[in-house]
Amino acid sequence: MTNGPPILILGATGFVGQALVRRLSSQGYPVRAMVRSPGKAAALRSVGVDCVMGDVWTGEGLDPALQGVSTAYYLVHAMGAAPGGKDFAEVDRQSATNFAKAASRSGLHQVVYLGGLGDDAPTLSRHLASRREVGQLLRSGSAHVTQLRAGIVIGAGGASFEMMVQLVEKLPVMICPRWIDTRCQAIALEDLVSYLVGCAGNARVLDQTYDVGGPDVLRYSEMLMRIGAEVGRRPTLIVIPRFTPALSSHWVGYITEVSPDLARPVIDGMASEAVCREDRIRTIFPLPLQGFDESIRRALQERRRAMPGYRLTGGRLPAPFTGRILRLTRRSLEMPAGP
Repeated sequence: MTNGPPILILGATGFVGQALVRRLSSQGYPVRAMVRSPGKAAALRSVGVDCVMGDVWTGEGLDPALQGVSTAYYLVHAMGAAPGGKDFAEVDRQSATNFAKAASRSGLHQVVYLGGLGDDAPTLSRHLASRREVGQLLRSGSAHVTQLRAGIVIGAGGASFEMMVQLVEKLPVMICPRWIDTRCQAIALEDLVSYLVGCAGNARVLDQTYDVGGPDVLRYSEMLMRIGAEVGRRPTLIVIPRFTPALSSHWVGYITEVSPDLARPVIDGMASEAVCREDRIRTIFPLPLQGFDESIRRALQERRRAMPGYRLTGGRLPAPFTGRILRLTRRSLEMPAGP
């Protein structure tokens, strides 16, 4: 068991947060999480996590959650699904402000924040602009901030991974926006978590921002084709320049289990290139990073273990939605070209 103060995780029930909880706990770190749902708190407590009930958006519970904590992970992001119908950027802004103030009151030493690759592009999606703003707000407090910027994270259960895999599984012919050929440097979930764990309490990374990604830089179209090769069904990709993010997110919502509200910020971010501009973190943590094909293979294996009864759907469109999808496609063809 590792001695020391508890490590606080905000966003412990999310995709990356759950993996981080498992890794820290397995290495003997005392872990604390602030959660809103009693049911999720009970699940975390069952694996030895100390839980504090609260909500970073309202600020409730932040002071007790931060008590005695030296390092906190900030993995909170509304992703378009803001509570009470609020704008997600407004919720992210208020949440980060509340946390920065509470961290200053508590004397927190370090915040490890997971932002997004591409948030320094000249033209940003609202999703990436919010990620950048959150990082700035966290740095307004007294705690030292370590920021990791990642693109798509490959792992079973991740929204981006599920979106791509389910599209490949279900659509032999895929209607795509023109930024399907934007480049991205995806990273395996296990490798990202290794970087996150390594940053905790590490004096070398204080007040630093690092780009993190796997060894492969691929276009999204290449990713879809490689996933297709792995599952045994390469899709045919048809690019429609007028296929807007709104139409794309509805398309994804109809075809996959990823909701349009969750798909929209992911798709918006695809218009910006998500490639590492520097690799300084490799000198601090020289990890043997997984390539894209290996990370997809491992994620698919984990996905099959989690869903033992899983079967491919045969690549057919879901019958109840076929008409709606065709109408969406016609609308995209009729719209004037835009960004």
